[in-house]
Amino acid sequence: MRKVPIVLLLLPLSLLFSIVFLAGCNPFPKKDTHPEVPLLADLLKDSAKFKQIAGTDHLSELAFLKDDRILLKPGNSDLPFKIIDISGKLLIEQYFDWKLPFYLDQLGNLYFNQEKYEYPDYKKHGPFKTVVFKDSIDKRSEVLGSRFADSVKFKMLDDYEVKLLQPYGLKPCEYQIVNRERCDVFEIRNNVLLVRQEERYKNDFVKLPVEARRFDEDVLIRWKNGRMASPVYLAYYQVGQYKFKCDDMTLPKVIQLKGQNYLFSYATGIYLIK
Repeated sequence: MRKVPIVLLLLPLSLLFSIVFLAGCNPFPKKDTHPEVPLLADLLKDSAKFKQIAGTDHLSELAFLKDDRILLKPGNSDLPFKIIDISGKLLIEQYFDWKLPFYLDQLGNLYFNQEKYEYPDYKKHGPFKTVVFKDSIDKRSEVLGSRFADSVKFKMLDDYEVKLLQPYGLKPCEYQIVNRERCDVFEIRNNVLLVRQEERYKNDFVKLPVEARRFDEDVLIRWKNGRMASPVYLAYYQVGQYKFKCDDMTLPKVIQLKGQNYLFSYATGIYLIK
């Protein structure tokens, strides 16, 4: 049996993993395959080719909607969300409670702060019953407090959950970690918004962009130092007549809105392709 060199046994696990990783691939950085192609950041500066529609600063979500509008969801609870049209016109701007569900249904209606805002102009709105099962069970647990033995309290909570779910045709979900998808619920039943999952945001009115076309293979250009060395690649894309390059984590995408193509990534924002 071949013995493992003692020096390898003494190496930190992260360094040992890096050595094994490097041994299994080509670890040597290469030169830029297309030095004549501009970086995406430089190309976007050319106003004759691209026009910025919206940036992504302070956003946790920028979603394209099925009616070619854009949802701008903030990354800070002190900021409002917005829905704009492709010209930048503001259609709705509201603050919302991040502890409550935020939902866009398949028809474009908005639900937040326990109210329903009706599509398309959102001017008509009113209270809408919302049930977040975890919150209801947690509140029930607080009411019960420590007056009962744990086994008794758990049984009371289980019974309460059964009664809470029953009007909506749901049953308690066992083994939630294994059956996560079947356990999650974020939908409207019996004219009530029901939520049984950790995430409080869902968009069923979303229009998905597609990844920009790559015209050549990615190139490893350097290694980023850290606890474990990580590779940095240069990726080559083409959108229409324009070629550009950027790091492989930029992930530029293309979306068509009102018959025109737009370039989007969280690193740059959304730009009209002229």
